Amino acid sequence: MLRVMRERARLELERKVRPYRRARTQPRPTEGWLRAMRLAVGMPAERIAEKMKSTPRMVFYLERAEQKRRISLERLEQMARALECDLVYGLVPWQRSLEDRAMELVEQDLWRKRFTARR
Repeated sequence: MLRVMRERARLELERKVRPYRRARTQPRPTEGWLRAMRLAVGMPAERIAEKMKSTPRMVFYLERAEQKRRISLERLEQMARALECDLVYGLVPWQRSLEDRAMELVEQDLWRKRFTARR
């Protein structure tokens, strides 16, 4: 029963990860997502700062922090909301699928047991 539940959970997660796999192939804007989005929608930093109850200087600081990959998720979400956007966050396995990764771990475990077993 537990095995069936795990399999269903794995399949459901695999289905949810598919869109993120496609997104992973798109290059990140050199100026960062926040600045790229702000410029694309034509929203001045002053307006964003007002929505965040902050200053334009903080908006530019957060854009640089995101560009350098040093922004917290909380701040990223605040800025996304000020830009009238949703923050979508996900993890994508490097392997082709979760099943492939699971099989790799099983094989590693079998090899470890085979060569560490007492004779």
